[in-house]
Amino acid sequence: MERLRTEGKLDICISPIYNSPDSLIKLCYLNARSLHKHIGDIRVDLNYSSTDVTLFSETRFSVSDSNSIYDIGQYSLFRNDAPSVGNVRPFSGTAVYSRIEYYPGYPYCCNTNGVEITVIRLIVVPHVTYIAIYRSPQVSIRQLLTALSEVLAMRLTNFKIFMGDFNVNWFNHSEREPLYNFFIREHQYKQLMSSYTTDNKTCIDHIYTNLPETQVRVGILETYFTDHRAIYALLDNFS
Repeated sequence: MERLRTEGKLDICISPIYNSPDSLIKLCYLNARSLHKHIGDIRVDLNYSSTDVTLFSETRFSVSDSNSIYDIGQYSLFRNDAPSVGNVRPFSGTAVYSRIEYYPGYPYCCNTNGVEITVIRLIVVPHVTYIAIYRSPQVSIRQLLTALSEVLAMRLTNFKIFMGDFNVNWFNHSEREPLYNFFIREHQYKQLMSSYTTDNKTCIDHIYTNLPETQVRVGILETYFTDHRAIYALLDNFS
C-alpha cells in the first residue's frame, strides 16, 4: 500500500490532449449523440477545456435555443444547426467551439447534398482550412462525394484538413473504396485514423489531410456518454 501511495502508478494507454505542448494547435472532433443533453459532461472534461478548437456533431440544438445554454468558458460558439421538424429536436447539427480568433469571413456553413459541412480558418494558421463533415447514414455515398467535390472546387487554402463522422467503416475495404479513391488516389490526401472510433469496433470518424505527415499528429479519446470516441489532431504552428 505504501508503494501504491508513493511510486506505484499505471501508464494510461491514450494520450490526453491536456498533456500536449501549448505550442501545438489542438483540434478535436466528437459525435456527441446530443450535445444538448451532454453539455454538462463536456464542461467538466479537462480534455475539452484544453483544446483550441472542438467540433461537435449531432448537437441536437434547436434554432430557438439561446447560445447561453451552451456556453463553455472562454470559447466562442459557432452553430450549424439542422432544421427542426415540428416540436421535435433535430438529430443532427454541428457546433464549433474555438478560443482562437477566426480568419475574417470564417467559419461558415456549406451544407450541400444532405451533408453537413462547416468551413473554418484560424488567424494563427491562415494557410490551413479545416472542414468539419457529418454524413448521416441516410445520405448516399454518391451525395457525399458530390459534396466533397464541391468543397475542393472552392477557393480555399492549398492545405486542408477534413475531420468528421463519414459513417464509412475504414476497416471494411469494399465500404471505404469510394472515399479511398476520391481522397487518396485522386487528390493525394492521407487518412490518418487507424484505430476504432466507436464502441462497435468500427472506424467511421476520419481525418483526411494533404499536410506533410510530420506536421500532424492524431489520436483518440474515450468518451463515456456516447458510443463514439473523440478524434483529435495536433498541428505544429508553422507558416
